Amino acid sequence: MKYLLLGIFSILISANVFARDTNSMRTTTEAIFIGDTEEMLISKMGKAKPRYFVYEDGNFVCATTEYKYDIDMQEYKVYLCRGKIFKIDVKNK
Repeated sequence: MKYLLLGIFSILISANVFARDTNSMRTTTEAIFIGDTEEMLISKMGKAKPRYFVYEDGNFVCATTEYKYDIDMQEYKVYLCRGKIFKIDVKNK
């Protein structure tokens, strides 16, 4: 019984480090939302090194640009398709 409870507890703790979707990315002075353009992202957050790949999710396929930002002990990945943000992932460090 102890091992079962310990196993469940460790799974719950480790689930916190997985990435999750969010609708916005905020700093103390700026905010980025889904639907914003790439120009808005770069002007507010600065230019990060982009990564290019093809994003496939069911029927949705797009040539995607990914930018990574580290803000307040969290890593944000911003995905752009056709010049607009369509997804923001956040992961605790």
